[in-house]
Amino acid sequence: MYLQSVDRRQHPRCRARIMLAVVLVLTGAVATASAGGPHVSLGLHQGRPALVVDGVPRAPLFHFSQEVLDDYAQHFDAAGFRFYSCIELTSFLDLGWVGEQQYDYAKLDKVLSGFQRRLPHAYVLPKIHLWAPEWWLDKYPAERMGYDAEPEAPVWRPGDGLKHESFASRRWQHDAGEALRALVRHILDAPYADRVMGIFLAQGCFGEWLPWSWDPDHLPDSSESMRIALGQYVQRKYGGDVAALRRAWSDPDVTFETVRVPGSVERHRGDVGLFHDVARSHHVPDYRAAFQEATVDAIEHFCRIVKEESDGRLLTCVNYAYQPDVAWAAQETHHRAAARCLRSPCLDMLSAPHSYYYRDLGQHGNLRHFPESVSLHGKLFIDEADERTHLARPDYSFRLAQTMDQSRQVLRRSLANMLTYGVGMWYMDQSSGQWYDAPEFWQDFAAYQQWSDQSMKLSRTRRSEVACISALESEYVIASRTDVSAQFFVAQTEHLCRAGAPYDRFLIEDLEEDRLPDYKVYVFLVDFCLTDRQLAAIEKLKCQGRTLIWFWAPGFAGPSGLSLQRMEALTGIKFRQDAQPFAEVAVTPDLFPRAPRQFQAWRSTFGADVKQLSPRFVPQELDHSATVWGRYADTGEPALVHRDCGSWRSVYCATVPLDWSILQHIYERSGVHVYSRAGDNLMAGDYWVGLHTCTAGRKRICLPHPRPVYDVFNRRLIAGQTQEFEVDLAERETALFLLAQPEE
Repeated sequence: MYLQSVDRRQHPRCRARIMLAVVLVLTGAVATASAGGPHVSLGLHQGRPALVVDGVPRAPLFHFSQEVLDDYAQHFDAAGFRFYSCIELTSFLDLGWVGEQQYDYAKLDKVLSGFQRRLPHAYVLPKIHLWAPEWWLDKYPAERMGYDAEPEAPVWRPGDGLKHESFASRRWQHDAGEALRALVRHILDAPYADRVMGIFLAQGCFGEWLPWSWDPDHLPDSSESMRIALGQYVQRKYGGDVAALRRAWSDPDVTFETVRVPGSVERHRGDVGLFHDVARSHHVPDYRAAFQEATVDAIEHFCRIVKEESDGRLLTCVNYAYQPDVAWAAQETHHRAAARCLRSPCLDMLSAPHSYYYRDLGQHGNLRHFPESVSLHGKLFIDEADERTHLARPDYSFRLAQTMDQSRQVLRRSLANMLTYGVGMWYMDQSSGQWYDAPEFWQDFAAYQQWSDQSMKLSRTRRSEVACISALESEYVIASRTDVSAQFFVAQTEHLCRAGAPYDRFLIEDLEEDRLPDYKVYVFLVDFCLTDRQLAAIEKLKCQGRTLIWFWAPGFAGPSGLSLQRMEALTGIKFRQDAQPFAEVAVTPDLFPRAPRQFQAWRSTFGADVKQLSPRFVPQELDHSATVWGRYADTGEPALVHRDCGSWRSVYCATVPLDWSILQHIYERSGVHVYSRAGDNLMAGDYWVGLHTCTAGRKRICLPHPRPVYDVFNRRLIAGQTQEFEVDLAERETALFLLAQPEE
């Protein structure tokens, strides 16, 4: 169907609904919508956000296909799945934006009316891509994303290519915003309106709000739109005081109107090792902050439109706030304004695929996000379980499972993550009919829905005693072609998952606002740059016997520049700063027999440019309160140190990854309950405990308190009441235990 909409007064909804119904009848689609149909909202249930259908909380378990076709619709419906997301079988769903204020909704109507016909009692979250069409980019070339080194012949492809709009373009935001308004009105006027629960708003590379270029040789965004956004950002930051801007940038001539986007040489050149020193210039960190803010500005703009046009009826979802883990990509690639995004009142849900680096059999497949921070702000996190099963094409990227059993183990691992974290998930098939096409999968999915439903009758909270705190904006002060902190996340997450106790992830802004519950161990994974308020919030943790763990350069950078004294005050350890780069740390012999003798983060498989850290920080003046656990491999000087500070403990590690066995030792000394000591991947919530094994053998699990224990996948009661139990598991097997009596 093709319609032109210039002024909504010319197209009243009643007239549009009648016209659309006639068209859909003629095309064979269902032509009636239930008046006042079911309403899907978000609400707090059993301690975590959940989907609520007409007042009834529902488990947030979805299926996502390119398009939910007949066979899958039949099987997932029989399995009890209520929620779905989709694009379109051969391409994507977009705004249908074919000309100035002209829209073609034929593809959208085909997909959504087909969904209504196949699944008349289910709900769909269509993923709508907001990119500008090529004709628009040709008409407004100044609105394109610019690159430090412009490509010779940029191409436009849906979800890819370098010929695309700048996220900071006000013209794109306005024009695409009007197109989105028209699309939302069209959906709400359609016979399938009561099946649509919200809009999944997609933009950028792969629709994940990632910049169009990840290449350090083509850095975004040098466009005029981004330059204007930078000027507006620094005007807000410096309160309109041009003298303050000039002092901060060490530029006597700059004004808010003449700011420029820094080039790659400036962005990649460090003042002190890998650090930009803001005492010399805030130019690069300010640009990076403005670049990230521009993305969230756009997200909020489009989410607000959905809320306005639907009178709050439609939910909004985006791919954003990923835990950084693509270490070979340019620093601009990752989402860094996550704290602001989570505070947006017009955004309801966030989604992310779990890490592609650790999803093989025997690896953690953990959430690539900050689920506890998301929950704190009343939003629902949805894990994207897009594991390729053995039925996927052999040449499909990240196809790791080779057999039915292996496929089932990774799908079970995703379910265990969902239930133990109390979040949502969609099982995604990017082939729309191939990956799950086997009776074993349909039986499993029916069981997964049943267990998800039972989880809604139990507490969905977590009882973790370990918190991992991240200051994502720390990367703004790092000078590197590729993302340094991403390597910290990738390398250390493996060991946090294997240390035998669950851990919760938060953004440091939540700690700053005193939103966190109490923990016994705090892991400050990425905290190179901290504000005075953040330092003060951390200072309050230094009591009650807590242990605080630091990596590389905690608090070395701040609003006024680089400071070794600030780092010393934060950690309680004296340091000597050394310009000599380093990579490896050697563990003190015999202290940790299960740990590797040496460790370092820069694995060649990451493809990252940074292979060494600089500067190095050497703990000094160590007295009887300090113990050296590891040393720099090249000099033998202290690099891994534990210090008893009286009312708290400090552990400094010069690089990641701190081995899971060392973490486990820290946990035990700090009074953290350890569920498993075998080094397997552990997941644990209030009523669920999961294991995905690294090795075969008899596994012992210790619970904090006596509970019933039911083996979910083998459907057997292990004990009516116990605090400790053992099970035999194969290598790379997933086990899930319900700590309650199962429903009949």
